[in-house]
Amino acid sequence: MSITIIETQDLTTFSPTGVLSTSLLETDQARALFLNLAGGQKVKPCLMSTTVLYYVVEGQGLLYVENEQAELQTGSLVVVPPGTTRSISATTQMRVLAVQLL
Repeated sequence: MSITIIETQDLTTFSPTGVLSTSLLETDQARALFLNLAGGQKVKPCLMSTTVLYYVVEGQGLLYVENEQAELQTGSLVVVPPGTTRSISATTQMRVLAVQLL
């Protein structure tokens, strides 16, 4: 067994043309992405068949799940159930860890 350390404080690049997504992990049980959104950028709505955890490392924005809306801020942890359509909109620059439980 080996330990993998990912220094998320180094993942600070933002793209003016869209959300920057960095793959951190991909296994049979889970997938982890690090999302960098500049203010005003959005993750397009998508229907997910898995539970997804979102942890806001930095910033503020909105999470949309079906007909619900929730404000996100640094430190927010959200659990979104499978079978729902969700999207994220950044109010300010946001850094988000997204973990899909497969």
